[in-house]
Amino acid sequence: MTKDGLRRRNFRIKNLDVSGHIVGAGIFFGSPNVWYVDSGKTTTVSGDGSDWDEAFITITEAVSAASAYDTILVKGNETTEVSDYAESVTVSVTQVGLRLIGVGNSPEGVLWTVGTAEGTILSWAAKDGYVSGFRFRPNGATSGKAIDLAVTALGTIIENNIFRSTTETAAYGIYIESAADITIKDNVFTSVATAIYGNASVKTVYRCKILNNLFDDKVDTAGVNISGRACLIKGNDFTSDTTLLIDTIKGGTGEMNIVTGNTLMCVSAYETNCTGAASDNWLGNFCNDVTSDYVGATNGITFSYPHV
Repeated sequence: MTKDGLRRRNFRIKNLDVSGHIVGAGIFFGSPNVWYVDSGKTTTVSGDGSDWDEAFITITEAVSAASAYDTILVKGNETTEVSDYAESVTVSVTQVGLRLIGVGNSPEGVLWTVGTAEGTILSWAAKDGYVSGFRFRPNGATSGKAIDLAVTALGTIIENNIFRSTTETAAYGIYIESAADITIKDNVFTSVATAIYGNASVKTVYRCKILNNLFDDKVDTAGVNISGRACLIKGNDFTSDTTLLIDTIKGGTGEMNIVTGNTLMCVSAYETNCTGAASDNWLGNFCNDVTSDYVGATNGITFSYPHV
């Protein structure tokens, strides 16, 4: 075994929980690798990514080195609004199960912006991926995106991130290219035009789970805008001023979605700021528009899908 191999193996044994995997249990059977990224390294030359002392300087290097089921840990260093990382990164379809994690107690500390305005920060094509712990800073009102999920990214989980544009309000937070079984939970969306967008005009966003996210008043155009089938949109909180809070039938198609337990602060009316299909279940949301025909006048609880 090489000296580098010994260092990597020994570091994993001492740090069984750092990646979210029990890496020690299968260490003798080809455990996935853990890669380290630290933009604050004083040297201008990256290490081999094997530990914090030898960390890569860019996320791009780590993704290039990573294989399926590996974990990438990314350290934040900036104490202001300046981004730690300014690069556009692509995860390929072969990197199944890759985990990309910003290290810290919250997403505030790992700021990541796009390499070029109007571009995409993170393009993800692998299935069963995991992204957590970043403060994404997209830029570009025409086509700027934080995360773009390819049709092959089914089963990917995106949780515990902040999506907040930088110098110009970006077009999209999370952009979904007809991928199935995506989970988007416990994120914060602010200062973006559309938080979650399904690109397809047909109901091919299958079984997407959008859970317990916060959409504040700086989400200008839409919170959730998808053509969904059998999606679960639950426990999300929307403040006012957003033109379209939830639309499950973007382009006129969508069916059998469950939309429940959400706080809907409508800037005008329930039927105006929300759109659903007749086969959807919109029971049990909390809405401020108590004059709507589909909202309880005494308790503000919805009992029908929003339609004119």
